[in-house]
Amino acid sequence: METCSFPRIVLSSPLPSLTSKNKHSLHFQIHKSKQQHKKITPLLATLNSPKGFGPSPKKLTKKPKQEDDGDQEGGVIPEIVTNRMITRMGYSVGIPLFIGLLFFPFFYYLKVGLKIDVPTWVPFIVSFVFFGTALLGVSYGIVSSSWDPMRE
Repeated sequence: METCSFPRIVLSSPLPSLTSKNKHSLHFQIHKSKQQHKKITPLLATLNSPKGFGPSPKKLTKKPKQEDDGDQEGGVIPEIVTNRMITRMGYSVGIPLFIGLLFFPFFYYLKVGLKIDVPTWVPFIVSFVFFGTALLGVSYGIVSSSWDPMRE
């Protein structure tokens, strides 16, 4: 919990009477013994040290990595592998997603066209299964593809 202090104004005497020359101005005097130091604590104390207490840690500078003699850079996926992943994801996501979307007009046709009373939970379960399979297809498309550019 943080605390914040504000300067305190102490009146030397009660409010002046309004019979003085200038009836619209009020003057206050602050006793010098009651004044706080000139630097007032900012209201937003978190701006001074947003990470917590104490001095900020020294920043480490990254040393450049030494490249291997190979022609590939470290951490970069080759374009052939990326295309392979996208193709696998297209099939493993697209087919279940397309089938899941086709079931909505199918259940509508059963209910309205053929007057078959389909329980509400059936379309929910079917869409859950196919959309869940499509979601898993994203991971399958990435993990199952070979990261070796020469190997299919």
